[in-house]
Amino acid sequence: MDIVIEELIVEEDRSEHIAKHDITVNEVLEVVFGDYATDAGKEGRILLIGKTSKQRWITVIVGKRTGKNRYGLVTARDVKKKEKLLYLKESKGEK
Repeated sequence: MDIVIEELIVEEDRSEHIAKHDITVNEVLEVVFGDYATDAGKEGRILLIGKTSKQRWITVIVGKRTGKNRYGLVTARDVKKKEKLLYLKESKGEK
């Protein structure tokens, strides 16, 4: 699943929500505008699996918004084992 994100909408309450998972908006942005693997999430959402500059693995969940290449931040959390394996598989060109 290939997606292009040109604009990420981070609503005011999202910063507080992801802080409960000990994740910052800057970490989210590193993944969203960096190298990530994608997977389908629940309710049409998309999982972005990647690493921060400090080598922290996180999964960012986004939802499509009105407009071309616009997405909204739903949540972010530490990566699950199967998600990390998906990223590693995709990064080796085994898509």
